Amino acid sequence: MKAKEVTILTGFLGAGKTTVLNAVISKMKDTRFAIIENEIGSESIDAGLIIKGDEDVVELNNGCICCTLNDDLFEILNNLWDKKDSWDHLIIEATGIADPANIAHPFLTMDQVKRGYDLKRVICIVDAELIEDQLKERPEAIKQIAFSDSILLNKVERVSEDYVKELQAVLKAINPFAEILIAAKDDFQVRKMFARERFANFYSNPKPVSTPKGMFSLSNSSGEKQSLMAFAASHQKHEHSDIETILLKYKESLNIEELEHRMMVFLIVQSANVYRIKGIIYSHLFQSRIILQTVGKSLSITLGENWLPDEIKETKIVVIGKGLKVFGFDKMFRTCLYTESELK
Repeated sequence: MKAKEVTILTGFLGAGKTTVLNAVISKMKDTRFAIIENEIGSESIDAGLIIKGDEDVVELNNGCICCTLNDDLFEILNNLWDKKDSWDHLIIEATGIADPANIAHPFLTMDQVKRGYDLKRVICIVDAELIEDQLKERPEAIKQIAFSDSILLNKVERVSEDYVKELQAVLKAINPFAEILIAAKDDFQVRKMFARERFANFYSNPKPVSTPKGMFSLSNSSGEKQSLMAFAASHQKHEHSDIETILLKYKESLNIEELEHRMMVFLIVQSANVYRIKGIIYSHLFQSRIILQTVGKSLSITLGENWLPDEIKETKIVVIGKGLKVFGFDKMFRTCLYTESELK
């Protein structure tokens, strides 16, 4: 049987996740949802706020799903699978302090989970009024944005239009491959959020980041824009949160076994300040793209879609974190490239 689709809904405390979830249920009446509602306290408040219809709502309380409730999560996934004919799509609404990478871990790395559940997207809800302070003070907010495929900028009516543009630039700097949507009154762009799937944004070049002047400027101290490195690495830094993004591109074929070895060593020894690595890998030994993704200290390398006949085959890897060493990452990935003599 085909695996069930999964969406993770993340966002910092008070961003509006449950409100958006209710909008999803209301707008997508043709989809039967199963919902895992996670709260830290012993009593669930949000579960009582969810619109009740045919949805199967399961509460996970007394702990954050990303760190303390994995056994309970597996039990719930098993129970939901037993009644899989009664629902179509699983939504996990995480606590406001959860790291979505840890929640995604079993869906991306564990074969027994992947057989029944297919993680399609991670959606982050951002409070336009409060996100600036949250990015300065709470690393959880940064990780939630960095790991998401779509970002919904919520409560924009409380700030100016110019400020919204600045926020868009900041979010794009933290996660250049995420789609940023603007919530309007009573319109959370539900269909657009659910049309987006993981890695869809890698199949075309990301748009360059243009940043307005002001407190969120991504320019250096002289006001000049940072240029691309000679080896096609883009390195951008958000001055308030010290979040950096490195984009590396390689036209040469990569040795997947060498890549796996290098990445495993890196994750064990040096990954403390890396929030996310994901990429589309080109190897001449495969007709399809190779999907690279790190989840915490775990590594996932899987087959993606086939390359199109007239498509330019190249590797694209994005690294998001703090204190990133551009040349170090470039050196690591370059050691995985096949040499001309190896290709003969």
